[in-house]
Amino acid sequence: MKKIIAIFAVLALMSFHHKIQHKKQLCHQVKSSYITEITTFKYKPEVNAVDFWKEDAKIQANYTSVQAGFISRESGDSEEKNEVLVIVKWKTKADADASMNKFMTDKSVQTYMQMIDPSTMKMERYENK
Repeated sequence: MKKIIAIFAVLALMSFHHKIQHKKQLCHQVKSSYITEITTFKYKPEVNAVDFWKEDAKIQANYTSVQAGFISRESGDSEEKNEVLVIVKWKTKADADASMNKFMTDKSVQTYMQMIDPSTMKMERYENK
């Protein structure tokens, strides 16, 4: 009888320990850091807005979303400022850097890049903790 009680006690402790470890893992996943990249720019005056947003959707689907470390991307515009805002979330700064370096030379984004007024482009990154 004492052996059975001891076995149940050990099993209960093991189960409790497993639950604590699982909760720690979940907390770590929730608190893991990521990079938020915020870019603003204006597209060139001669660019048709409908054409620009079609290209923006292509960038989202065919380029950004397939890069290593990609989490999410959203874009919008301010009519008052005539400015575009793009927010991209990356798993790491290295992922964000790699994507940006590739973006500048990738042929698949050339049409999009030609629509942007480079003198208005600003990019900042923030680490979310």
